[in-house]
Amino acid sequence: MIVRTAILEGEVKPEDRARFDAFVETEIVPLTTQFPGIKSVRIMRAQSIEDNGPLLYMTFESVYESVDAMNHAFTFPIRKELKAKFAEIMPLFHGRLFHITQHLITDEKVAAAK
Repeated sequence: MIVRTAILEGEVKPEDRARFDAFVETEIVPLTTQFPGIKSVRIMRAQSIEDNGPLLYMTFESVYESVDAMNHAFTFPIRKELKAKFAEIMPLFHGRLFHITQHLITDEKVAAAK
């Protein structure tokens, strides 16, 4: 499995966070799930950052069966549509956006501790 992570390193002003987060949830997530072959989508906003880590606001994870499957999905018009939609809200974000593609080594489900 391949995990493609989009990372928003920076910040959204406190007065804009609710609007930004709602836009991601209602506009970006539904588009992201339309990529052909996508297995899952997970969006996370930083709760806290420890040990002098970088100022991360939000990360977007999408999972594909393989790099070929991911690259194939990126050839569809939904990618341009997603980028255009994301550009609508990006003026509220101050920082940089970058991507990491990673090979998923393990994804273990853990039973609740008793």
